[in-house]
Amino acid sequence: MSGLNLAKNVGLELRECKTFSERLECSTAELEKILREKISDGIFVAWQIQSIVWGKINGENFLPNVEDLLEIRLFNRREEIHFKRADEKFIGRYVRDDDGTGTFYADSFARLWGENVSSANGFIKLVDAPRKISMELPCDDDGKKFYGLTTRNYIGSDAATGLSGYVDYRFVAIESAWDGD
Repeated sequence: MSGLNLAKNVGLELRECKTFSERLECSTAELEKILREKISDGIFVAWQIQSIVWGKINGENFLPNVEDLLEIRLFNRREEIHFKRADEKFIGRYVRDDDGTGTFYADSFARLWGENVSSANGFIKLVDAPRKISMELPCDDDGKKFYGLTTRNYIGSDAATGLSGYVDYRFVAIESAWDGD
């Protein structure tokens, strides 16, 4: 299935939930404690000075070197915490979805580069051979060739203009896309 056909077949669907969100700020020393308090099970992606690291959160130590950390997202299907470095502190937000109404959203899917070439211990390896790059993602291998990131896009409106648009987004899951035929 071509990317264009995939986009046509997997349209955006407007849905509704109840959402809790809070702004957060912490020092480098407080970061891991706050992350552990908010989410104990899920996936993280950490942008460091020298690399991007994906991993799983399972109650053990999971943070890469905090001194090199520029940005981090911890997420699962229900919630996300997102921090960015601002000098010697981290500024971010926590968002959680619950059953109910009040917030409109649309989930979207973006394919990640590379093809699934192997898997082990709950991780898949995607390789983009022409560009000579690869990455390992915390995702169960269901035999598909391509994988992607599901993102939840929250919709709000401007009271003055009445115009609606995306006001926030969060990572939801890494999922298989299709076989590539």
